[in-house]
Amino acid sequence: MNKMVASGVFGGLIPVLGLIVLLAGDSHFPVMKWPLEAFQGLVFSLVLGLSISQYLAYFFSAMLFITLFAVGYAIGCKIYRRLSRS
Repeated sequence: MNKMVASGVFGGLIPVLGLIVLLAGDSHFPVMKWPLEAFQGLVFSLVLGLSISQYLAYFFSAMLFITLFAVGYAIGCKIYRRLSRS
């Protein structure tokens, strides 16, 4: 794995981990269960708050996590390219 991909993965994990800490940081679960707790909490919030289908809420939650990772990955790669030029 080259350095640009590694910085992209690191940049992609930052917003995903931030969302996980935001959603599950105050729970009494162990840290290893926080990602699932954050995902299930987001699904619950969408179903209860917006009254949408459970399956649609799972899809939207998964797309949110994937989108956050993709945007963070792109930003991480772009930052690495800028820093490696100078």
